[in-house]
Amino acid sequence: MTIKLLPDDLINKIAAGEVIERPASVVKELVENSLDAGATRVMVEVQEAGKKLISVADNGSGMTEAETKLALQRHSTSKITSADDLFAIKTLGFRGEALPSIASVAKMELAPNPAGQGLTAEVKTLFYNTPARKKFLKSNATEMGHIGDIIAKYALARPAVAFRLTADGKVLLNSPGTGNLLDAVLAVYGPELTRELVPVDHPFRSGRVHGLISRPTISRLDKNYETFFVNGRYVKNFLLNRALEEAYRTLIPNGRYPVAILFVEIDPAQVDVNVHPTKREVKFADNTMVMQAVREAVQVALEVTGKDMGADAGIDAGGEMVEIGSNDQLPISGFETGLQTLITASNSESTELSVDPAQPLTPIYQLMPTYIVATDGRELVLIDQHAAHERTLYDQLSGKKTAGASQILLVPETIELSVGETLALMSNLDNLKCFGFEIAEFGSNSFIVRAVPAVSAKIPAKQLLHDIVTELLEEGGSTQLEVKKENIRKLVACHSAIKAGERLTPLEMAGLIRALFLTENPLTCPHGRPTMIRISQAELTKMFGR
Repeated sequence: MTIKLLPDDLINKIAAGEVIERPASVVKELVENSLDAGATRVMVEVQEAGKKLISVADNGSGMTEAETKLALQRHSTSKITSADDLFAIKTLGFRGEALPSIASVAKMELAPNPAGQGLTAEVKTLFYNTPARKKFLKSNATEMGHIGDIIAKYALARPAVAFRLTADGKVLLNSPGTGNLLDAVLAVYGPELTRELVPVDHPFRSGRVHGLISRPTISRLDKNYETFFVNGRYVKNFLLNRALEEAYRTLIPNGRYPVAILFVEIDPAQVDVNVHPTKREVKFADNTMVMQAVREAVQVALEVTGKDMGADAGIDAGGEMVEIGSNDQLPISGFETGLQTLITASNSESTELSVDPAQPLTPIYQLMPTYIVATDGRELVLIDQHAAHERTLYDQLSGKKTAGASQILLVPETIELSVGETLALMSNLDNLKCFGFEIAEFGSNSFIVRAVPAVSAKIPAKQLLHDIVTELLEEGGSTQLEVKKENIRKLVACHSAIKAGERLTPLEMAGLIRALFLTENPLTCPHGRPTMIRISQAELTKMFGR
């Protein structure tokens, strides 16, 4: 093959492939340009989740007509002047490829604002000339969720900048730009979560860690609420996540994560922001130092919070701390001796070693407490209590008479969500109603919950709905109605089922076994995991060398 130079339009499309993955990528690049231009107000408007229009207007320094034309050429930038600048980046971007890359896959206009201050960038019909890329875009709700997440992150990163996000004429986020981080958090997450955050401020050798973290009584199903900024830039770095989570290790249940908005201010020469084309990831010159700084900052803040909570709760006459908060949010206590359990089981008429078609297994012990040790007199059986309960609830949610059964809440509860979570919930309201939820809008990014599925009556309504919405957002969602319903059915069953670590009485274990064997598929949970494993007499004989 003959070696040849690529034409400029193809070079631009290749560059676009690195930095323009979806509409949210365009929003990110344009917003970062506004912030680097010194804007204190950034207005973002999108139509059809950015596929039809993305408009970003700011009050920054703006550009002259000549600069506007120059900015659309590759490798043009005002943010670096020498090679030394590459190793001490103080702006959000500098590549000089974002604008020409966007212009190569969309119709783009840059215009000074009528008031003479700032600039408005309009991007229309994104990927109109690259149908292969357009084909891989997700649903409008999913793409809008990514855009909302970008704006939320920068509203938190720059509390002194006012942000407004409007989608198809509806305002989804409006931060005041007061300079107070709590005001920005309030705009993004709502008042309920904001009340549960405590301040962090901790200097270390090369900088400072500051921001807000959640009390141990608040946790989330995934890490989306763990937000880190390094020198004002939103970043992803698994070492920062690990350091944060280590500080909470004994304070929140396994599988759940804290809320954090943490800023790491560090010498720019100590951090490399060029490890990813879009600068989403960073590397530190001294990982151990930064991890230790984050961990210590969080631990100190939690210790202060614990003392404050202890003072509020009081000390009893014996000097022991009075229990506070919700037991659902506290870690499970250590493993108990099995003696009392065995005594109780042996004295209970319902747990005698007898089997029948209604209950082919008899429980004899709860192990860890996560697994039910049972037997039919011939084999030893270990039952995963969560998987077993999940299967029974799934079948109830699949039944014609029980699928939509509701439990009306005595006191309706309100839940506040992020922009992305709001969009995910809105697109699934009808499907959730099919399984017993009664939910209505209650202000901007806020909803009121009046009823939950009957099978979920013992689960805190807010936690249940928040966890389900989180997973709906993570999955992205199918466009097929039956697939959507099936996903929700599995999620409701999973999050309503008893968890690993929950203690069961002998009667509860026996009841769970009976219910499991009344289902259509007692051997697996709805996700295909086994509900039980059997150890035959032959296997036991072999293991003991008999």
